[in-house]
Amino acid sequence: MPSVALVANPRAGGGRALSAARTAQAGLQAAGIRAELLAPAGLDDLPAAVTRAQGSAAVIACGGDGTVHQVLQHVQGTDLPLGILPTGTGNDIARSLGLPLGDVKEWVELMAPLMRAGATRAVDLARLHIDGRTEWSLAVTSIGFDSSVNERADRMQRVPGTLRYVVAVLGELTALRSHPVTLRADGETLQGDTTLVAIGNGPNYGGGMRICPDARLDDGLLHVTWVDAAPRRTILRVFPQIFRGRHVDHPMVHTLTAREIVVDAPTAVAYTDGERVGRASLTISAVPQALRVLAP
Repeated sequence: MPSVALVANPRAGGGRALSAARTAQAGLQAAGIRAELLAPAGLDDLPAAVTRAQGSAAVIACGGDGTVHQVLQHVQGTDLPLGILPTGTGNDIARSLGLPLGDVKEWVELMAPLMRAGATRAVDLARLHIDGRTEWSLAVTSIGFDSSVNERADRMQRVPGTLRYVVAVLGELTALRSHPVTLRADGETLQGDTTLVAIGNGPNYGGGMRICPDARLDDGLLHVTWVDAAPRRTILRVFPQIFRGRHVDHPMVHTLTAREIVVDAPTAVAYTDGERVGRASLTISAVPQALRVLAP
């Protein structure tokens, strides 16, 4: 009988992640999968939880993108495949992997056969060197306006799902500012005042906004979306197009791909996978097929 470890963030979604993990545990066991539920009290307990999961067929991060990001830091470099039970606000990593969102029964029906077969899929990671440490990312690293939106959204816990990010965008428009950025990407340089810079290992952030629409988790590349400093009316006009990835057609939006990117943005902070990682002076590299995941 295959076994997996479910690592649930007890605080994610006001307890929703832990409840969903219990439902998934029962469903997996009914499907012939041995499932252990681990609920670390905080980030300091995550390494012990992942260590306890060693020997399992996979470790399943139960929560949102932030939970996945934190579990990833301890799974990367081990032989453990990573699975995701998406129960957070944005769930952009799960969305990029084609996983069911919000329906635990559907998730169990999809994942149980993969677990029984030992089927995994290789995906790329982005490796960030920032403030003297290494951080691993599956989704998007953001700098500028979108990082400010993330910070505002984190304070709006009562607003659900994607709506939280939309409201945060509108709120940040009142305090809109640009940031001087120098970006070097495989020998190509972009320099100037920007509204935002997004570097995608995957295409989505903010609950389905396709900020780097051509990014794929297995193409071995990082995708840059650079938005010139723009007035509020332009941001308002372009913003709705992000959900379909059509914003890249605007003349103030520039895109490129690279394997390694060096960013210097002294007045901005950086977020990755929706988590604040520090000041936006960093090096980010694509690491092809660095992680095995449970996904179709």
